[in-house]
Amino acid sequence: MDRFRTAIHHCSFIDLGYVGSPFTWSRNHPVEGRIYIRLNRALANMTWKALFPNAIVHHVSMSSSDHSMLTIRIQSSRPRQPQSRPLFCFKAMWLQDPRCADIVQKAWHEGLYKLGGDPITNCHASCRDRLTTWNKHDFGHVGNMITKLNQKLQVLEIILLATILKSKRYERL
Repeated sequence: MDRFRTAIHHCSFIDLGYVGSPFTWSRNHPVEGRIYIRLNRALANMTWKALFPNAIVHHVSMSSSDHSMLTIRIQSSRPRQPQSRPLFCFKAMWLQDPRCADIVQKAWHEGLYKLGGDPITNCHASCRDRLTTWNKHDFGHVGNMITKLNQKLQVLEIILLATILKSKRYERL
């Protein structure tokens, strides 16, 4: 640990702070009960801080892990160019739904016989459009569901944190 601290000092790294739960790791201890610690940190030097003065580190709770994920949101000072549409992202969970294969097959067939343009580009565009519409109207808008569940998880974390602080069963680093 001393070598790590020496490297941090040598590189003039500073802790970027965070938004969210003050803890990034938790584990059940057989004697002490549940332990909460801030293990993970985002570090940078002053040059990086000058390049990204509006960067914000978030502790994001992960239901599938005892560690929180750290994300860094870098807010640019220049205005963003508006996109005509959001980027398409295929969701692996769609494959669990038997309707997905049929939608892709129909969209691909439609794209192959569309007049004008490159067939592969047409097929991709048709798949993108059909899957996006299906996700939004039939499958359930996954992005909105994830956002709502993450918000609920954050509220539960705050409630848990308040309970922990009341019981004073936590360790600080």
